[in-house]
Amino acid sequence: MNGWLKSSLAGMVIGAGIIIARDYMFAERGDPDSYFYAISKSAAAVVNIFIRSRHAGTEDGYGSAEIKSSGSGIIMSSDGLIITNYHVIMRADENSIIGVQLRDGTVFEASLIGYDKRTDIAVLHVNSNYPLPRIMINENRETHLGDVVLAIGNPYNLGQTITSGIISAVGRRGSGITRLNRIDITDGIQDLIQTDAPINSGNSGGALVNTKGEFVGMSTATMSDSNDAKAYGISFAIPARQVLSILAEILKNGRVIRGYLGILAENIYDENQEGSVKSRSRGIVITSIDPHGPARGELQPGDIIVSVNGNEARDMQTLMDLVADSSAGTKVTFEIIRNGRKSSCEVVVSEQNAD
Repeated sequence: MNGWLKSSLAGMVIGAGIIIARDYMFAERGDPDSYFYAISKSAAAVVNIFIRSRHAGTEDGYGSAEIKSSGSGIIMSSDGLIITNYHVIMRADENSIIGVQLRDGTVFEASLIGYDKRTDIAVLHVNSNYPLPRIMINENRETHLGDVVLAIGNPYNLGQTITSGIISAVGRRGSGITRLNRIDITDGIQDLIQTDAPINSGNSGGALVNTKGEFVGMSTATMSDSNDAKAYGISFAIPARQVLSILAEILKNGRVIRGYLGILAENIYDENQEGSVKSRSRGIVITSIDPHGPARGELQPGDIIVSVNGNEARDMQTLMDLVADSSAGTKVTFEIIRNGRKSSCEVVVSEQNAD
């Protein structure tokens, strides 16, 4: 009997421990069949952004004025720092008001701190008398294929809406937004997250979060074909780490400063017997040189770039990243192959035109 009692008590203690652990886990992570926890932690930090003309017929300047554009934004700090897509606010001018509406309906007039057209990121600021809810940021959390994500935004000006999906791909390259809410997926400086979470017109600038409510990326665009037909289930977001990097640059310099080399080049490929691309090989071959660019006189068409500052450059993307990360006015060392012989040269990088 005594042994039975001990066993019963032990079972009760273990059972209670499981229940407490389960309740703690659900309190921290939410019901596994619901995304309520993630939404409760992140949705208040996603705002509606709209552009209106100042010549409204109302005292507050917001009333019946024509809306030039509408989108979403993300509160990055409790003191009113907000990010959105550049294409959301690109039509704003001195006669416009950039309005920011919180989830509770409170409206602020925002000032534009700066923007970067190449990555489609803009930074705004609003003055508030109280701390604003900010998005959760976990820079140590990795993004993986198959992760469940939620897109929070203001599609078609319906009001805040949440859609869900998974991360379909990472490392997609884009050269920037070419049309409103449409993106050009070609070699470029952007490193994009692909998701099947629906991102519609008005979602641009909104948050992509994980099931913990942590910031994963900024919703940017959907893909379309040459006939401008929307590709359902293929949407893109700018990764959180890139957003944070661009944000820091804009806050520091008012703009993003990138190195400019002044060349056109293309990847060199190894081909298999069928002629299809197998792998990238020796580097990048220069096809032309900007006669007024910094590389003139040092690099030549036909040169094969092998490395940049000792870093292997096997493809155009690597080359673009290495040069763009170089400060204007600094010397960059190139290892090249010219006429079958290896040599090296130095180029003083200039600042890339922001447009």
